[in-house]
Formats: sequence, C-alpha cells, structure tokens
Amino acid sequence: MTVCEPATTGTVVPTGELDLRRALTRLDGLLVMSMAMMQRHDVDEVINVLKREVESVTGCQLVHVTFQRDREWITLPPGEPTKPAEPSPSTGERVFVQGNGDSWTSTTAVAVLNGAPGRLVLRSFARPDPEQLFVIERLGDLLGTALADAQVHERHRRRAHELDAANNEMARTVAALQHREGVLEEFARLSTTGTELDVATSLSRLTGSAVVLRDRFGHETTRITVAGRYQPLLERTSLEEVIGGRPELGTIELEVPPDKDRDDASFALRYAGVALGLLRAKAAAMNELENRLSRDLLDDLLEGLPADVAVDRASAQGHDLGVPHDLIVCAWSSERGHRGHDRDVDHLRMAMARQRLPCLVVRNRGLVVALAHRGVDMGRLFNDLSRAYGDTNGVIAKGEPANSPEQIPRAYEQAQRALRARQQSHDPYGFIAYADLGVDRLLALDGNAEEVERLIRDWLGDLLSYDRRHGTELVPTLAAYLDHGGKYADTSTTLTIHRNTLRYRISRITEISGHDLNDVEAQLNLHLATRAWRLRRASVGEPLRNAVR
Repeated sequence: MTVCEPATTGTVVPTGELDLRRALTRLDGLLVMSMAMMQRHDVDEVINVLKREVESVTGCQLVHVTFQRDREWITLPPGEPTKPAEPSPSTGERVFVQGNGDSWTSTTAVAVLNGAPGRLVLRSFARPDPEQLFVIERLGDLLGTALADAQVHERHRRRAHELDAANNEMARTVAALQHREGVLEEFARLSTTGTELDVATSLSRLTGSAVVLRDRFGHETTRITVAGRYQPLLERTSLEEVIGGRPELGTIELEVPPDKDRDDASFALRYAGVALGLLRAKAAAMNELENRLSRDLLDDLLEGLPADVAVDRASAQGHDLGVPHDLIVCAWSSERGHRGHDRDVDHLRMAMARQRLPCLVVRNRGLVVALAHRGVDMGRLFNDLSRAYGDTNGVIAKGEPANSPEQIPRAYEQAQRALRARQQSHDPYGFIAYADLGVDRLLALDGNAEEVERLIRDWLGDLLSYDRRHGTELVPTLAAYLDHGGKYADTSTTLTIHRNTLRYRISRITEISGHDLNDVEAQLNLHLATRAWRLRRASVGEPLRNAVR
C-alpha cells in the first residue's frame, strides 16, 4: 500500500524540555522491550511483543503499524485503518499528535535505512506529555531496527528453505538418474547374458509390480507376481509395451500398484521390452539356424550317410547318434489350408519335447519325420498331436530301432510301409509300429514285389479290369468286406452304402472273379491280394477315399 501524506489539520507537538527522571524510567522499559523485539527474528513475533508491551512502556494503546515488507506495504494488525490516515513525521525527528474528541492519536515514523519510512500509530485518553512523546519517537526508531532485523532473518530463512528444497530436488533427481542408470545397466547385461525369465524377474523387482509376458497370439508365456502383495484389480495401472517394437515378438505388461512411480515403471518397462526384443530376436535367429542345420542333417541321414560323417555332423549340433534311435513318420488328414509347413513341424517337435527325448524333425516326401532317441511313447505322442491339431484324423508310424546311422534309411522305409498299411486298413487313424504289421511286412517288401504283383493279377485281375472299364469300386468293396470278416452290417457302414447295394456288389464280385467267397482258401488268397493291392497302390501320407474308409 502507499503511505498517505501528512494531514494538514494535525498539531505538531515539540519535545520541549524533558523531566529526565521520568524519561529515564520510561527509557528503561523501552530498552527491555527493544531487546525482546531484537531477539525474535520474526516480523509477526516483533509485532506481538509491541502489542503486549507498548502500553506499559508508552502509556498508549497500539492502533496499527504500517511498514514495507518485501516491497509491499503491510498494516498490522491486519486491515486498513478505519479513520483518516494520520500525518507521517520525518524519521527520528517529530511525533504528530491529533485530538479526536475523547482520545488522542500519536503518530511517529518507523525508521528505515532507505526508502519511505513506515508509520506507528498509538492512542491515549489524555494528551501525551513530552516524556511520552520522547519515548514514542525512540520507539519508532527501535521498532524500525527490530523489523529490519526480523526481515533480514526471514529472508535468510526463506533462502535457506529454498536452498534446502533445491538440494532435495537435486538429490531426488540424482537418485532418479542413478536408478535409471541402474535399470539401463541391468537390462543391457540381461540382453546379452540373461533369459526372458531373468528380464521379467528383474523388471518385477525394480518396479515392485507384477509382470506378464505374452507371445504374438496373446497367449501368456510368463507371469511374475510380487510376493506378499495383493492389490485389487481396479486399483492397478496396467502398462503394456510391444517387445522390441515388433508385434510378432509379443508384448510385455506391467501391473503397477498405486504406491509406485508410474514414470519410473514406464521407463523400466520400455527398456525391458528392448532387452526382451533382443533376446527373442536372437533366439528366433538361432532357432532358425538350428532348424536349418537339423533339417539338412536329417535329410542326409534319411538318404544315407557314412557313420563317421553322420556322427561328427550330429555331434556338432549337439545330437548324439551313438545310441539307438526311433524313426517316426506322421501324416494328418485334416485340411491343410489353415496350417503351413512350419506349423506341422512345430507340432511334432513340441510333442516330442514333452517326452524329453532329443530329436531331429524335418518334412520329407510330404511326411513330417522325427529321429529321436529310442523310447518314444507312441500313444502319448498321438494324443499330444491330436490335441495340437484339434482332431484325431491322423496316423503316426515307427520303424524298427536304428542302432547305427546306416540303419536310419531302412527304418525310414519301414515306418512309411507301416504308415501306408495303417492308412489302407479299415481303421486308418491312430499309431502303428512296423513290428505290428504281421503279413503286411511280407507284402510290402520290395524283394517280393514281382510275386506280390502276380498274386494281385491272379486273384483280382478280372475285377480290376471291370472297375477300370465301368468306373465301379468292386475291388475296394471286396477289400472292406474281407477286412470285416464278411459281416454285411459292418461293411455297409464302413462303405456308407445300403446292405442291398452291398449284396448286389458281392454277387457281381463272385460272378466276375469266378471265386467262391465262402471258400476259406479263396477268402485267404483274396484277402492277401486286396491288402497287397492297397499297399502297392497307396501313396504314403495320402488321405483315404471315403469308399476305402
């Protein structure tokens, strides 16, 4: 506020001659009061001392004090005076006294080193005597000094507080930078020497939050929870980051409790995503390289490799060929439009991994082939593949154990024959081993090919010629009929034809072939011929026709 100019109606009261004894008595109280004000070092406390002691020292009551505080005019006690402003005397020289009916107002300057002086206004019920005015004038000087000292201390305290706040803020900034530097160092180290689990565990520890890793399809692969902490779902903040900035690598999610710093959590999450991206990209590259080397090795093994070369190449890839192996072939009859080459290989590889048997997997001649350490559980393998494909429309087959690399091609051929035999049977889906084939092992041998072909011509030649000329299916019908032991109900169900149709076909078969189906020896030879015909004509891995099924 602005200090008003002195009122023109004021009365100037000279000090005159003082009664020294009375003046000294008042000055003694003023000295004690000034010492109390100087010890306070706080403007409000100085004013409180003034309010409490001014009447005992001057014989007057405090009306208000006006002074500059941080370049602003302040009136204490707070509030503007209700009466017109009293005149302001020059510093340390004069006291203005003004009568106001039943009271007197005394105004003196509050001394300052520079700038406009403040104003001290007192009220008394009698006109102040010279000794009172002398003390009031000195009080203005001492009050100005006390207020100036208090304001200096206030500025020092304020600057000290600001300095402390700045130091604290700097300390917090340094701590945050050190924390983030630690985060960067941690994830930089893990990106080269750690695992996905290490990254997720470190992220959870650094942020105090739960961590969830998902693959590209949104399936959860890893979850790290915070021990001893339960936080209601609505109170959590979920932060998500695309791993390595590549959606095909998946995502990482952080469930941040409300008592944790979200900015620090976001920073840690971002660099954890970078570390995971490097790990997954490296793993994908290494996996592709290993798969390519494994495919090349197994392709060569199926064709035939010298034992020493095969063992050395396998050893370089971490696979031991010095123990007996099972050779597995797999063919699934589901629609292939919804799954590609890699998905078939992955299904078999993951199913084999559940049995904890080292293996090599490749696609060869339309089949998915696995070479694994001996001991494959075929039933478990079929069940795992059925779950992976979502149906049981497939067959897996195993050759005889290969005790050396040279025996692998033979085991592969045996597995294909077993697969072909199972596919052409009345129950085409499931699993089979070459050792379970029985008579089909003889029929499928390449060394017996000429005799087997003669068996087919002698017993099925007329029927095959008739089917070719007329587009009928008498040979497949005969095969199904003999597989079911001559039972009409089971055969018609398998062929999905009416019984009367089946009876008609059987009569035509008897008529055209000239063989009596009730004769035991004829039945045996015809059954062997139809089985040989199916084994020789079927393509390995080819889905069966409905008529054959």
